Amino acid sequence: MADKKDTAAAAPAKGGKGKLAVIAAAGAAVLLAGAGGAWFVFGKSAQVQAEAAPKAAPRRMPVFVELDTFTVNLKDKEDERFLQARLVLEVRDSAVSEMLKTLMPSVRNEILLLLGSKQVAEIATREGKEKLAQEIVASANKAIAGTPAANGVEAVNFTHLIVQ
Repeated sequence: MADKKDTAAAAPAKGGKGKLAVIAAAGAAVLLAGAGGAWFVFGKSAQVQAEAAPKAAPRRMPVFVELDTFTVNLKDKEDERFLQARLVLEVRDSAVSEMLKTLMPSVRNEILLLLGSKQVAEIATREGKEKLAQEIVASANKAIAGTPAANGVEAVNFTHLIVQ
């Protein structure tokens, strides 16, 4: 009889541990399912947003072409005024740089004609200088039009600018 009591007492204990294991396994399954669902909803959403967001292109290193100093008389009716400027052109690539060097007399001519047509009042303000920079880019691009380097000048930087 003692064996029956031991077996009977052991059975409920074994059943209790079994139920505990089943509950733990079910709980783990629910947690895993919840984590998987959260990843599906939020992870996919973040992935879709990342794919939809425009990717910033890596910044390309500019190529600069330094020009000799320009000294021109300004178109001023009241006084003798002049402009002295040192410019650095920012170009698309080294091929444009080489083409500019080849056509430098034409490039300088276009820029000199532009600078000599300006009045002091036109370039006295920041806005005037920014407009002048855009016009210099257009003049430089005019000089290389019709070549493989056409429209290769992207910006101009003033490194020295004196109006007197």
